[in-house]
Amino acid sequence: MEKVKGLWFEIGDTLVYPGYGVGVVESIQERTVGEKARMFCVLLFKGSESESKVMIPIDNVKEVRLRRPAKKEGVKKAMDFLKKGEPEILPSWRDRFQSHGDKLAQGDLASVAEVLKALHTLNAKKPLSFREKKMYQKALLLLTAEACEVLNKSREDLEVDVLKLLASSKTA
Repeated sequence: MEKVKGLWFEIGDTLVYPGYGVGVVESIQERTVGEKARMFCVLLFKGSESESKVMIPIDNVKEVRLRRPAKKEGVKKAMDFLKKGEPEILPSWRDRFQSHGDKLAQGDLASVAEVLKALHTLNAKKPLSFREKKMYQKALLLLTAEACEVLNKSREDLEVDVLKLLASSKTA
């Protein structure tokens, strides 16, 4: 396969697909969609019980905010926010859910940490709704998946660390 012009990643690279998680570039493929040939990046996501593949059109990589994992400083900043940060908690469930969804879609580790901290803080005051519980779990998964990649720790150990940080937080 010829090299795709202007591509900033290659097969075997670990990338973050916001809202989905950390995956490895398995291949770059050409596929015909309708009558047009397009190039796709195939990301492989391995979970504890399953694996899945996602095909992202190369010309949409920027729009979906595909990126490299954060640096250690970015993970430290997210962890510091979990311990000391003041989350914004909107009073309206609808506004809060929209804001959190937007932050998760941004995909940067700091935004994911903000959602996780806000939902943890809210849960300490009143039980989360079913959808907010799912969003909390997703934020926890996204943060730990990326941070364990950067820190070279197991996701299970990192999740324990994150939950301890949240429990010791001054706003919890």
